[in-house]
Amino acid sequence: MRSRPMLYTNEVSSAYLSSLDDHCFTEQQLAEFNEHALEVISQRQFYLKTHPAVAVYRVAAVGSQTRNGGTIKQTTSAMTFKLTNGERVRAAHKGDYVEYVDGSQAHILTGAGESNSNIALVGSLLSNGDEIINTPQGSVILIAREGVQLAEDFLPLIQN
Repeated sequence: MRSRPMLYTNEVSSAYLSSLDDHCFTEQQLAEFNEHALEVISQRQFYLKTHPAVAVYRVAAVGSQTRNGGTIKQTTSAMTFKLTNGERVRAAHKGDYVEYVDGSQAHILTGAGESNSNIALVGSLLSNGDEIINTPQGSVILIAREGVQLAEDFLPLIQN
């Protein structure tokens, strides 16, 4: 019997956000890179320093829950994640459904936008006014950065 997967939200510490901008190369590795590679790395580090991470958005998947007790039971996505308990689950997208204990369903109305394949996120809104609040996968995130505007269709507000 597999253990229940952990559930992740978009709430993270400032230390975690800072760690997203950490160098990923050792001094020894940097010493082995050619001039062009070092220039690309330098430009990337300047970008990260100029636009630090300010928030994360986790990708919703089968097992994600909603504020009002719904759960994503199945999706149409081919994208899968391996959870910490070894289980594999599919990502959710705008248009997929959430199921409730009473058998009712609501479809996912918002996501990361067309440029991100309309992937559903923690924070995605549903057709019944509910919202996805967590996800069982903790490995795939989208990062919001200071001074970098998100796409207009990234988790848009829905007028009822």
